[in-house]
Amino acid sequence: MFSFLAAKDGELLTKVYRFRYAIACEELGVYKKEDLPDGLEKDEYDNCCEHFAVLDESGEVAASIRFVHHSPIGYPTQNAFDLNLKKMGLNEDNVGELSRIFIRADCRGMKESREIFRLMKKNIFMHAFNLGVEFTLGSVEKRFYLLLRRFGFPYEIIGDGKVYAKKERFPVLLSTKKCIEANKNLFDGLENR
Repeated sequence: MFSFLAAKDGELLTKVYRFRYAIACEELGVYKKEDLPDGLEKDEYDNCCEHFAVLDESGEVAASIRFVHHSPIGYPTQNAFDLNLKKMGLNEDNVGELSRIFIRADCRGMKESREIFRLMKKNIFMHAFNLGVEFTLGSVEKRFYLLLRRFGFPYEIIGDGKVYAKKERFPVLLSTKKCIEANKNLFDGLENR
């Protein structure tokens, strides 16, 4: 039903930025349309990340996610919440961040969401494992945190909430190893490597 693809450049990456604009600006009102007159939602972290899209059967973007890693400007959650990764016992070379997780409104039913999150989880965490990324940061609303945990993303809240992008969000951290262990059916034999 859905397919998961890297959006490296060209038309698919432009579709992802346009999709993010539709969700973040038009639907959620997180950003002002006049601040993004080209109809593309991008920020300074987009040059330090890999972009991924979940496409529906007609080839349209049903969901997007980005994976920031080895960022010379830090990570969105690290900077927004003033996190000191070294004091947290984390090596920046082994940290990444998942952000801009958006799902199209007509794909938010339980069946569709479950499939989209399964594809994201399998592909992103296999990729993280292969890159040596041991922990993944994020910044989420409480409801989304609970949804992610329900769908097999064992994130832990690591700090106090604060209003960020117009909503109260909490910094979260996910161990790649714990994610793989919690989803053994997706990662055959990987937990033993």
